Amino acid sequence: MTLHDLLPLLGHSELDASLEQLLKSVGASARTLSDKTLRTEGSDAIEFKPLGLELAFWEREGYERKAATPRDAGKAIFVAVFAYGPGNKSFKPYVGPVPFSKGPIATREDALREFGTPMLTEEEDDVVEWDQWLKEGLQVRATYQDDGALWNLSFSVPFK
Repeated sequence: MTLHDLLPLLGHSELDASLEQLLKSVGASARTLSDKTLRTEGSDAIEFKPLGLELAFWEREGYERKAATPRDAGKAIFVAVFAYGPGNKSFKPYVGPVPFSKGPIATREDALREFGTPMLTEEEDDVVEWDQWLKEGLQVRATYQDDGALWNLSFSVPFK
């Protein structure tokens, strides 16, 4: 399972056969997401720590309000995927192909080289926390550690 496999499925839900088939290939299912967590927290996630990936799902009403119209009639809408870098202690680094990039991204310099000038940058105390781009209709965000090493990349539907 790679980012290239996942990105076309953003906006789909637990009812989407392609999403379920892909998740089953790595021993998971969106149908096991907690209805209670979706209802009370507004979101839930499926972690694939050995792959360096985390999939975020929003409850339908929140997705409609904050993002877009879901692509099917389910209740748990796939909103974002996070690919972790080497700085995260809980996840192994993602080693698959990175969309919109010719190679791996391990630092801010890599992200700027591959994605170009960011649309938005968040800094605190002269330290860049994250950069954000819009690429082919997807919101792409690189979040960094204080030393500029990649914490994670996120790919999501653009938020309203």
